[in-house]
Amino acid sequence: MGTGSSFEQEEDCDIISDNGVIKRIPIEVKPRRTLGGSFRQGGRSFIGRRNKGASLRSALSVDLENTEVEKIRKEYEMYKIGKQNEMGDLSKKQQKLESENRRVRAELQALQKTCSKLRHERDLALDAEHQALERAMTFETERDKVQRQFKIFRETKEGEIQNLLKARRELENKIQKNGGGHHGTVTDIADTTSRGGDLFSNANPGDWWTALESEPSIGSTTQLQPMFKGPEFAHSLGDIEGPFTTVNKEDWNAVAATLAQAMTSFPQTVQSTTLRLYVSAPRDMHTEVDLLKKEYICRLQQLCEVEGRFFIMIHLPFDDHIKLTEHLLVKEMNTRQRQIQHCSVFLAFLGEHTNRFTSEEYDFGCLDSPGAKPAIFCFRNPAYRGCKSSQGEARQLKRLVRDSGKAKIIDPYDNPVAGAEVAYRELEKIVKLELGLENRKIKEEDSGFGDDEGEDMCTGCIWDLHNDYEHLEAFSHASMSTCELAFEKHYSRLNDHVSAAGPLPPLLVSGNSGSGKSLLLAKWISLLHKKHPNTLVLYHFVGGPCTVSADPVHMIRRFTAQLMQNVTAPPPLTCEPGRLVQEFPKWLERVSSKLQGGVVLVIDALDQFRNAETHLKWLLDPLPVDTRVVVSVEMDFCPSAWRSWPTIQLEPFSSKQVKELVQALCCEYNFKLTSEEETQILAHCRTPSTRSPLYLTVLINEITMAYTGRCLKDKLDSSLRYPDVVELYRHVMESIENEFEDIASRGMLKKVMQLIYVARNGLSEAEIFKLVPSLNWTFWAPVCDCLQNRSILVSRSGLLTFQHEQAREAVQLSYCSGAFEKELVSTRRKLIDLFSASLKPGLTTCRVADELPWLVQEAGNKDELKICISNLCVFKKLYAKGRCSELIAYWHHIGTDKTSMAAAYFNAIKKCEEMIGGLITLPRIAEFYELLGKFLKDLGLLKEAMTPLQKSLEIYESLDPDHPCVASALYQLAGLHGQWNKFATAEALYKQALEISENAYGTDHHHVAKILDALAVLYQKQEKHQQAEGLKRRAVSIRHKSRRPTSHTAQLGSIDPLRRRALQLEELVLGQDSVDVAKSLNELGVLYYLQNNQETAEDYFKKALEMRESLLGSEHADVAQSLNNLAALYNDRKEYSKAEPLYERALEIRQNIFPSDHPSVAATIKHLAILYKKQGRNAKAEPLYKQAVEIREKSFGSSHPCVATALVNLAVLYCEQNKHTDAQPLYERALKIYEDTLGPNHARVAETLRNLAVLRYEQGDYEMAAKLYKRATDIKELGQAFCNKAPSRRSSTGGASTVRNILNNMYFSEQH
Repeated sequence: MGTGSSFEQEEDCDIISDNGVIKRIPIEVKPRRTLGGSFRQGGRSFIGRRNKGASLRSALSVDLENTEVEKIRKEYEMYKIGKQNEMGDLSKKQQKLESENRRVRAELQALQKTCSKLRHERDLALDAEHQALERAMTFETERDKVQRQFKIFRETKEGEIQNLLKARRELENKIQKNGGGHHGTVTDIADTTSRGGDLFSNANPGDWWTALESEPSIGSTTQLQPMFKGPEFAHSLGDIEGPFTTVNKEDWNAVAATLAQAMTSFPQTVQSTTLRLYVSAPRDMHTEVDLLKKEYICRLQQLCEVEGRFFIMIHLPFDDHIKLTEHLLVKEMNTRQRQIQHCSVFLAFLGEHTNRFTSEEYDFGCLDSPGAKPAIFCFRNPAYRGCKSSQGEARQLKRLVRDSGKAKIIDPYDNPVAGAEVAYRELEKIVKLELGLENRKIKEEDSGFGDDEGEDMCTGCIWDLHNDYEHLEAFSHASMSTCELAFEKHYSRLNDHVSAAGPLPPLLVSGNSGSGKSLLLAKWISLLHKKHPNTLVLYHFVGGPCTVSADPVHMIRRFTAQLMQNVTAPPPLTCEPGRLVQEFPKWLERVSSKLQGGVVLVIDALDQFRNAETHLKWLLDPLPVDTRVVVSVEMDFCPSAWRSWPTIQLEPFSSKQVKELVQALCCEYNFKLTSEEETQILAHCRTPSTRSPLYLTVLINEITMAYTGRCLKDKLDSSLRYPDVVELYRHVMESIENEFEDIASRGMLKKVMQLIYVARNGLSEAEIFKLVPSLNWTFWAPVCDCLQNRSILVSRSGLLTFQHEQAREAVQLSYCSGAFEKELVSTRRKLIDLFSASLKPGLTTCRVADELPWLVQEAGNKDELKICISNLCVFKKLYAKGRCSELIAYWHHIGTDKTSMAAAYFNAIKKCEEMIGGLITLPRIAEFYELLGKFLKDLGLLKEAMTPLQKSLEIYESLDPDHPCVASALYQLAGLHGQWNKFATAEALYKQALEISENAYGTDHHHVAKILDALAVLYQKQEKHQQAEGLKRRAVSIRHKSRRPTSHTAQLGSIDPLRRRALQLEELVLGQDSVDVAKSLNELGVLYYLQNNQETAEDYFKKALEMRESLLGSEHADVAQSLNNLAALYNDRKEYSKAEPLYERALEIRQNIFPSDHPSVAATIKHLAILYKKQGRNAKAEPLYKQAVEIREKSFGSSHPCVATALVNLAVLYCEQNKHTDAQPLYERALKIYEDTLGPNHARVAETLRNLAVLRYEQGDYEMAAKLYKRATDIKELGQAFCNKAPSRRSSTGGASTVRNILNNMYFSEQH
């Protein structure tokens, strides 16, 4: 038992609050005293302890009577009441808070609904704004078009009104004088038209609308001459004006015709990056070959590598003691023939003995085609102590070489050392001429500055042709194929797409790999050039998925540069990828709208482009009306967005087509299959993969390598085991290994294939020999020929690469996968080390810049990649070729933004500045600063571009403050300030640059015109239109003075240095005076004349004339040709007194040599007659004009337009002599011929009617004159209805015949 306090009391219980929460209220209980203790305090202690029998009730009763308990109970009650009150208050507060919470929740939900509504309204507003901006842009575009059309219409009508007023005044004056009077000044229609065209073509750079503000319109330009000015001389439709008019057809006419048209295909003779030297030397001359290879070839290789070229010496020794079968003998002969055909220089050492192939090598190298390539023959002195007894074949070969007269002969040399040395000297001259190094060092020493490469880099439409041959050679290779089965229906579909009316989406040419897509496009492009010569065709063929040609930005930049060639004074060509892609559609629309035939873009292998969907989004937008795009793609890799385009699907060949192709290929290879073998092939080719043109081509190539019946059967059986092209390629490479590799050369083919596979663009043979030292030409020459003949490898720009992607895939499976993957790492490392050795000033070439960064990126070494692309030489080469997008991609790959990239290049230049010496000079440092400034300016980093441009200017000014490089730096800085709207600073810099350029180049140089254009644009931004107009006029005048008479200036510029090198090689080999050298001098004179460089042309014409007179005599046809060309030059310069005796002498020579109706005689008569006419000596001109009529009647018949032209010219001459009675029948006869042959609404009819109207007016028959003049005016107005532009073939009504019908209908409706 315990005390009473140990029992649970009612008051000490849990209290349940109103909200159900159980709370325990603690009760403070003081410790109780025992009963014994209480008694003892009362003084009585009669109870010492509680009795054993005492009850609990008694104890409790005692306890309950205690007053202190009551006190505690009261306190508890009071505490309890207080807590209950507090709980009530808390409950009320809780209820209040809950109600407040519900109210806030309701407000929050209302706010959320309001926010969602506002967000939706905002999205709708943004969409509306975007649509409004699009409508505004469309409106601005349409407004600009209307403004341009109205401007042309207004200028045309203003010109017509002015001409009509002027004609009315002239008529009034003539009426007052009662008729009579003489004819006006005779002007040539062709000259007037060409002048008008040049004025219109001289547009200013910058915005299109801005350029049109000050240029004359088409209508106003063609109406500048008075309407009623007298008779005009007509020109024959077939005549070609210029100094080359009467050049012999076998000499220059073919070249002129080529220049007059766009190049339809890639030229076969491309400037290769490899100079190949073939050395012919019998066994007893190997000492000279070894000395040449050991002592001198390395020097030539270094000379070429500095210029980005390769030099290879090919020597195929042969031991006469080895017995060869007839088949092996033929193969050896074919190998030597192919190597000599592909070589650049032929070198021969000969003593008194020959070997088995010496005679054939001399035939291939020189005797069969003398002068086709430089040939050097070194004949050793017969008295040399090592010579053997004389051999008759050696003496005969020496005699034949001397008689050919087309080779450099060194005869004799005393010993092998002297022979190797003299051969090296001649080779060095030829190599320097080929590289264009003959005058470069002198120029650089005189100027103190480096080359002027930076002037043309990325500043217009000048393109790096040397490194842009990849896609052109891919096109050329495809176009040379003979397979065109079932292409006719596709040609028709392609032509219909080009000729269709209205804007159209791109046309998709799809098919499996190897189905002939590239071949179809290449063949069609050639046909399109012939069918539509006025159409600008731009094409791009991808060489491989990893190559430069697979970069869409690079392609767009090249297309833009080609479009800019059709605009006078184009703006600088940017290198910023975003701007290039954004501006390209605008250039397409601008150029296609001005060209009569529009623009056609042909892009092959679109699926192989990198990031095609990002950079080629413009293909999804509506294309310009006069632009057509044709692309090819493998449908399995075609993006979904392109699948909706109209498509031409190339299906696998049918059995009949397979048979036809097999027969065509066998016929091409001069190989015949039996009917059983042909049936066996047809039975095998049943699946789509075996019925592709590529599979059949590779199969037939492999079969034709068998040369006996048994071998053919085994070859056929083994080849027909493979179901697709890839496996067939693997079999072909395995058979090549078995055929050519022996114990010494085991694994050599695998090494070469791995190197080519790892490289980006392929490898040159010089690089392969460096990377594989054990390789020799005895093994490699036949193997390389076999690989190319079997469509595995192909040479593009001097680099060996895979001809088809299936060949690359086969190499990957055979040599680069599985156990060979580890070998690829070391192979890639070899290539990286090879190119890294050239990262030095003066040694870094475009080839290094192409390959090294890509190889390092593929290796995954970001630190090494940063070092590589930070190299200033790599930066310069990539920027010079317009490869900025690739450069930026490399920096992005290593995680560096544009600002950090700019800082890295700036710091690299500063480090170079601290290490000046050797090839690192102050002009070079300034050039790098200027280059970096241009680069950053193009990228839009204006702030970062300021510092390097200022540094460049400071260095240039410290060297020579009046050098043109200072003007270039000032020009760049001025453009930068102009973009910042700091017009005052920009104007001062432009004026300073203008002053320096005028002092350096003269006032009529194109650099001066460029600065004037930029300054005019600056004035326009400041609303100073009057000053801007004056500068524009001056710039147009400068360009008009320095214009070239042909639009194909890029072709002339590329032919000129080639022609000069050919002349220098001819002089080197043939001597200073020869017939061929005189011919080259004459052609160079024509080229310089076409480029408006008349002083240089005159020098070449005089040299050619003097040489021909001394070699051929004064009465030779070539002498007459030179006389005619020199006379034409003087005639063009209006030096008639010098031209007249030359024309007369040329006519006399040609009349003595050729019949009277020969074209050369007729042309000379025509030019001499015009010359007399210009001098006012009509009496001497009249018999010549009559003779011209007789010649043309005899040559073309009496009803040819050329006869009508001669009749008009004679009639004009009679009118000027007041012989109107004699002139009238000539006019009427010419008019009838023109109407019968050219139609009643031709321009020539209008010209003849106008001349006849003048004649009738001067005869006093005013009524007839008015009728004739009205008809002539109506015909001209019909032609002007099309703004002097022939209607586009894409009009909805049809082609030229439809347009002629419309004109005829209009004419006859007016008559009735």
